[in-house]
Amino acid sequence: MITLSCTEIATMVQGRLIGNDQPINTVSTDSRNIIAGGLFIALKGPNFDGSRFVEDVIAKGAVAVIVDTPLDSTVSQIVVADTRVALGQLAAAIKARVQPKTIAVTGSAGKTTVKEMLAAILSRCGKVLATEGNFNNDIGVPLTLLRLTAADKFAVLELGANHAGEIAYTTALVKPDVAIITNAAASHLEGFGDTFGVARAKGEIFSGVALGGTVVIQHDSEFTGYWLSRCASLNIIRFASYYQAKATAQNQPDITVNPADIRAENIVLNDLGCARFNLVYGDEHVLVQLSLPGKHNVANALAAAAAAITVGATFSDVQLGLAHMAAVKGRTTINQLNKQLKIIDDSYNANVESAKAAIDLLASYSGYRVLLLGDMAELGADARIYHEEIGLYAKKADINLLFTLGVLSQSASTVFNGQGAHFSSRQSMLDQLMPLMLSQQQVTILVKGSRSAKMELVVQDLLERCQQEHSPC
Repeated sequence: MITLSCTEIATMVQGRLIGNDQPINTVSTDSRNIIAGGLFIALKGPNFDGSRFVEDVIAKGAVAVIVDTPLDSTVSQIVVADTRVALGQLAAAIKARVQPKTIAVTGSAGKTTVKEMLAAILSRCGKVLATEGNFNNDIGVPLTLLRLTAADKFAVLELGANHAGEIAYTTALVKPDVAIITNAAASHLEGFGDTFGVARAKGEIFSGVALGGTVVIQHDSEFTGYWLSRCASLNIIRFASYYQAKATAQNQPDITVNPADIRAENIVLNDLGCARFNLVYGDEHVLVQLSLPGKHNVANALAAAAAAITVGATFSDVQLGLAHMAAVKGRTTINQLNKQLKIIDDSYNANVESAKAAIDLLASYSGYRVLLLGDMAELGADARIYHEEIGLYAKKADINLLFTLGVLSQSASTVFNGQGAHFSSRQSMLDQLMPLMLSQQQVTILVKGSRSAKMELVVQDLLERCQQEHSPC
């Protein structure tokens, strides 16, 4: 964070300073990780009140606090009407002062991967601030902006939402030069109602794009027309979608008459399922080798490339950044245990779109293919129907074995028929899986589920079981 005085901060958040002016270079909303000399913002919610922890943070070295009611304390206080609003105001003010080239990314699936791709590309051009972990909501986004320093040339912000209005709020703080919507699909339906509600919420990102800015959207989404109607005054770049990339990789005709502004040609997958292709943008093209597996990551790479080039990256930066980016834990992370067995950890999260992409990735491998599926959360009243859809999709993709864990996912294994089964515990699932796995010469296992399903524990247990039982792992 850039260093500010309490007086400056009070002005930024429209607050009143009580006590001594102090230099501030760290801010926290969590009393557990306050840093000596820092500022504590006492947020309030239905089940918590940060002002209860003011004495604790003072004991840990906090020199100032932002509160909504004056306290009987000697610490410097900035009193505001709403501490949550103050957090956003401070973050927006810091972003406006640093003025990095800024890209905001949202979408039902792929936004974290696109964010990481952008960070890898742009790090070749200068210092990059990027969202860490799941700091993509109305609290996480401003906390990310507060980490900006004068050295940051670029900022890449992931914007998530589970209800209408959230992206409009965070975009207003970020004011991106470039906004990306990776896609809109069945996710967080309890908050959005239906997929059009999802598309409408993702489209909120256009409202905060800087004047003369750029939006990057799918070329052939069913919502493309709607999004275009909301960003008519902005520059528009359309990227070839996952479905177009999939069709190209399978040597099928392009599903649209007109090509996208940025697209992939001659897609080839290597033994790990990572794509190599010619990235074509205008009159230029470059050969790209991805380090992440899956055809769906071709579309993610195109979106990231378009945005990165818009803010100054070269085609060489794109090529080298994508080739050398590190895997994102829990997002199609390949554990190649030996020549016969690989375990793909895609357990970080799941919705219908990402589950289908994971199945397509699994289907691209030869040998015996196993899908371990946990529940997909927040799909509303039709949740079981969506899980059935995934079971049928896996069956059509010739997946050999589908084991499910949870409540809703049972609908997937039920319609899968044949080699499908549902389990109530990780142990019982692995007890049945291990002998089946050992009977095959070549096996690929993919683990998928929403955060609430905790399927990362299945990955952990599976790796431990392999070591304990001296399997071919």
